[in-house]
Amino acid sequence: MRIRIAFLLASLLALPALAGEITNASILTAMNYYRAQGGLPPLVENAQLDNAANDRMKDMEELGYWAHQAPDGRSPFLWLRLRRYDYRAAGENLAAGFETAELLVQSWMESEGHRANIMSATFADCGVAIIDGSTTGPATGRSVVVMFGKTASDEPAIAPAPKHAAAVVVTPPAEPGRNRVPRL
Repeated sequence: MRIRIAFLLASLLALPALAGEITNASILTAMNYYRAQGGLPPLVENAQLDNAANDRMKDMEELGYWAHQAPDGRSPFLWLRLRRYDYRAAGENLAAGFETAELLVQSWMESEGHRANIMSATFADCGVAIIDGSTTGPATGRSVVVMFGKTASDEPAIAPAPKHAAAVVVTPPAEPGRNRVPRL
């Protein structure tokens, strides 16, 4: 009986790991699974793009928006330049309200723009930023920014992509009264 209870407890504790917790690694693994199915090389996590994605997320949190263009018109690719990622091509995927990496990436694969970024032979690098909730107010799930890139110094890609590709997932409406604290 004790063995059965121990096994049951161990199984319950393992469920979050099996459910595909949303982490940089789980998102990258899920995207690279689809790329491998399409005969594409894997995306490589890049520290400059991770930092750019985090800067981007922080900007959206501080200004309370969720969009590819900032309310003042700034491009999402500004953050790549500020992190000195000299890109030839760049893209961005946004997602909010997801609980598992598998469902998040599967949803991107069902969206033409998101899928195009994940499956682009042009992109070689990516960076990921993740927060709990939303940049626009209280919400369930996690919000994710993925920045895709190809450096200007890389050799030409097999199939060129647009200079700036972007896709977006709509988030639930914000609830009023949320105190905004910048992330450090």
